[in-house]
Amino acid sequence: MSAFYLRSISLFVVALWSLNSFAQIPGLPANISLPSVSNNRPTTTTNTGVKSTGSRKVTEVSGEKGELDSLKKQKELNLSTADSATAALRKRIFGYSIFNNSKITFDSYARMATPKNYILGPDDEIIIDINGYSENHYTLPVTPDGYIKVDKVGNIFVNGLTIEEAKKRIINRLSQIYVGLRASGGAPANTTATISLGNIRTIRVTVIGEVVAPGTYAVPSLAKVFNVLYQAGGPNENGTFREIKVIRGKKLIARVDLYDLLTTGNLRQDVALQDQDIIQVTPYKSRIEISGHVKKPAIFEVMPNENLERIINDYAGGFTPDAYKNVLKIDRLTDKERKLIDLNGDLISSFFPKAGDVILVDQILMNRYENLVNIKGAIFRPGRYALNDSPTLTKLIQRSAGFKEDAFLDRIIITRLKDDLTKENISVNYKAILAGSAPDIPLKREDEVNVYSGIEMMENYTVRIQGEINLKSMDGFAEKTATGTTSVGLLPVTNRESLSVGTYPYVKNMTVEDLIVKAGGLKESAATGRIEVIRRKKNIGKDDPSQITPTIGEKFQFAVNPDLSVSASASNFILEPFDEVFVRSSPNYERQQFVSIDGQVIFPGVYALERKDEKLGDVIKRAGGLNAQAYPAGATLIRKVKLTDQEVERKTRQIQDLSDNNTETSVKVEPIKQVYEESIGIDLVDVLENENSKSNMLLQDGDIIRIPKEPQTVRMQGEVLYPTSTRFIEGASFKHYISESGGFTSLSSRKRSYVIYANGSVDRTRKLLGLINIYPKINPGSEIVVPRINQKQVASQQVLSIISTVTASLTGIGTIIALLRAIQ
Repeated sequence: MSAFYLRSISLFVVALWSLNSFAQIPGLPANISLPSVSNNRPTTTTNTGVKSTGSRKVTEVSGEKGELDSLKKQKELNLSTADSATAALRKRIFGYSIFNNSKITFDSYARMATPKNYILGPDDEIIIDINGYSENHYTLPVTPDGYIKVDKVGNIFVNGLTIEEAKKRIINRLSQIYVGLRASGGAPANTTATISLGNIRTIRVTVIGEVVAPGTYAVPSLAKVFNVLYQAGGPNENGTFREIKVIRGKKLIARVDLYDLLTTGNLRQDVALQDQDIIQVTPYKSRIEISGHVKKPAIFEVMPNENLERIINDYAGGFTPDAYKNVLKIDRLTDKERKLIDLNGDLISSFFPKAGDVILVDQILMNRYENLVNIKGAIFRPGRYALNDSPTLTKLIQRSAGFKEDAFLDRIIITRLKDDLTKENISVNYKAILAGSAPDIPLKREDEVNVYSGIEMMENYTVRIQGEINLKSMDGFAEKTATGTTSVGLLPVTNRESLSVGTYPYVKNMTVEDLIVKAGGLKESAATGRIEVIRRKKNIGKDDPSQITPTIGEKFQFAVNPDLSVSASASNFILEPFDEVFVRSSPNYERQQFVSIDGQVIFPGVYALERKDEKLGDVIKRAGGLNAQAYPAGATLIRKVKLTDQEVERKTRQIQDLSDNNTETSVKVEPIKQVYEESIGIDLVDVLENENSKSNMLLQDGDIIRIPKEPQTVRMQGEVLYPTSTRFIEGASFKHYISESGGFTSLSSRKRSYVIYANGSVDRTRKLLGLINIYPKINPGSEIVVPRINQKQVASQQVLSIISTVTASLTGIGTIIALLRAIQ
């Protein structure tokens, strides 16, 4: 055996070691798999007399791994260097993908049964098991000369013998030392010998022609044609899949058609290889391409005797369900140009394609029906129906389960597609058809029948109720704010959250009492004797402009039973669409109202108002009057104020405008709150002296009256040097208290200083003759506030001061110059 031969064997064994999967072959049954060329097998130890439990392996000749790696790299290089056009072409060739898929699974040679016609050769390994009266185990390699050597028996020549022939020869020689292997003296044999194949040798096979990676491959002796082709990458873009030749000893021993394996999974043509075999892949002779709506569009290699029907059904998998089979389009190459052939579908069994034919299978018209009519609208089963089963309008309506109860039969519209693909409208009075006064309408393909709903054609009728109703939930409500000409407008109220308003769908014969019950019933405050309904002015049919009147709505006013019972005394007022029902509040109904009095009274606490006109002095009397520590001049009334969203927005805008327009002073303004408490200055001294005084204010629900002890301090804050509080001194002036706080700052706006008194009232600084500041009087508990002057005004004053200084300086200089001239 030459060194090159040994290296080739070793290289092939290592390459096959890395393969462990094989993609599913199109048309190959799932339970059929191909022999593996992998050599990744456990090693079997050769011992005499000791039984080996390992599986067979491929005998590897040392020194060839580097050469095998180079072959493997060459195959990968051939695959990677193919340009994009060539790679795309290969992917379209039927069968090519099977040679380039790592997910194909091979069975291991270690698990294969030894074929009976397997021919032994050097480097094979024979396992002999002796059992029975005598027992022994032999693991014997075949020497390069073709012998196996058995202890006490000698050399046995097995080279070139099949495994069955070798069994007979070996048992015949072993019977010389194991006499129990033969029957003697009428006694049966008491010893058996089992001969099997252990490790297998490698052989060298050469792949030539149009393959991805041609070359010589070392493969296991059990390898077949397909295993070697897989190692070589399979036929390339020019190679044949139909006539692969196997040459042995310069003789052609087999022609392999890979399509037989790809389409049926039959391995009968997968020939077992021997050493020095040659696999030749010649260029293909004829290829055609089938595209379009077949199950496996690809480029197929065809034989001269194969018609188009067989190619489509056996190789392309057949037509898809949506394939248009009546006409197949064939693009053919002639000697001079291309030629288009329209092939009738019933002739494909007698049509034999030529090399280069491109066959296109079109799709049927998916968006077109030959017998479709469509019906929709107020029908129980709208949808598409067959025209031949429903040739007329009446039969179509019967097949679609008939009209719904709200169907508008006076006008059914049929949209028809004319021959020029324009649409026309056909209006049908189906009531006339039912009465027999009009004929039934024959339908045509693509007709669309529209049956409209009478309810959907009506306006969205609603009624609305508001006022003293016990509205608890939104169940049964229509849209709270409808849109369009049929809507009811938003109500002009300041506090929409506190308004009880319910909008409900209109129902025929609904009475006012029914609507009140739907709305949750009446409140305790409802005036049942004054229910008001405003009805929309309709004037249906009065289109003459001379009949226009200023009337907007019609008013109805009546009483309802407080228990809302169905009785003879019920109003039984029938509502109409868009009626507005108002439930007024009883004029004599009032909820309890409360005020609170705190501080220096005999009985402080919460008091309920007895009358609507109850005043401040009345509550003071009810509280037992003032005690000895009370300071009535400092009494304050705290009133809760709740602003609407519009009022908050308006006040905020007004303050912003005032701040923007005022350039002399800057005032820090807090954000406007929607709910807040404000202090109202009251003159309780005047109230106690004269109960008819204008200071004796009417009280409101939630008012708080606070009567403090007599305060002994005065507070100074704002633009003073040291904001503080100091002891009140009878008769002391405004400036005295400013001095107590260190005096004004340089940024103080003195003319806008003001005083907040203990009772919450405010007094400001005034001007005498526009020059002298007249400051407010200071009382016990007063609070002096000095605002900050505006920064723009400060800057103006500074500029004026500089100008005045410069002007005075210039005047002085001018005077000096004039005097000097006079002296001269």
